[in-house]
Amino acid sequence: MQAPKEVFHQERPTPTSVNKKPELKYLTSWKEIANYLGKGVRTVQRYEAELGLPVRRPAGKSRAAVMATRAEIDAWVDSSPIRPAVQRSVSEMVAHDPQLNEIREGVREMHELRRQMSALRAETRSSLNLLIAGLQLLRNSSKAQRTHSKEIESALHSSSKLAWHSVAANDGGGETN
Repeated sequence: MQAPKEVFHQERPTPTSVNKKPELKYLTSWKEIANYLGKGVRTVQRYEAELGLPVRRPAGKSRAAVMATRAEIDAWVDSSPIRPAVQRSVSEMVAHDPQLNEIREGVREMHELRRQMSALRAETRSSLNLLIAGLQLLRNSSKAQRTHSKEIESALHSSSKLAWHSVAANDGGGETN
């Protein structure tokens, strides 16, 4: 008769299993998050503000209740810049990533093209200033030539009148009345 008692006793939960709290998947307050990390509430809040600790809030509320998952917090701790070994392995992965190397090469090429463009702009600006100076010189010399041409033309015109008068005076002995 004792056997049925033992079977019944095994089916009922033991007092220790009833008092044991199941491990929460979600942490729903600053206090729970702080306890999980072994830090103070203010320190954990600073981690969120300055270091990007992954916490979630209800939509539209900037300072309302918070919630975080253990997995996200663990991943954040594992990838934090505090751990130099992790930092080295990430930088080694980045150094050998072909896509990132292609992007780096593109950025280098962009900087070189920008430097060349800047030099070409300076050269173009210099050529433009020389052209403007040449045009101004040509315009000024053209004005001087036109003035000089007008002076020569008027001198020729007046000298031809004088020559005409002197030829007429020598031909007929003067004017007829």
